[in-house]
Amino acid sequence: MNTQNLKEQEIISKSGNPDLCIDVLTYSKEFLESKKVLMTVPQWLSFVSHISGMVYRSTNEEPIQSVEKEIFNEVSSESIEMASEICKQLSNLHEDEKYLLSIHFEAAKLNEE
Repeated sequence: MNTQNLKEQEIISKSGNPDLCIDVLTYSKEFLESKKVLMTVPQWLSFVSHISGMVYRSTNEEPIQSVEKEIFNEVSSESIEMASEICKQLSNLHEDEKYLLSIHFEAAKLNEE
């Protein structure tokens, strides 16, 4: 097993529900491939960490603090919609979670430029 996989496993285990985390990550990977969104290894590990945190918050019904949506004006509606689709895979998430998750897709889009 390579270092990236070990790091991923470590992050996934922190979710408190590794099976659910893997399910969401598998869905996310297929979803991102269908949208032709490619992440670098560090971007993917950051995304895995965010999903792991989302699974933890969903499982423990732990809300995030509200975010000021104005700071996300520069984020494309496409990235927010993609994040929303992934957030739908979990229950008990604060609606603002999609804004935070959308940053991962915006960063990945820069890889294409």
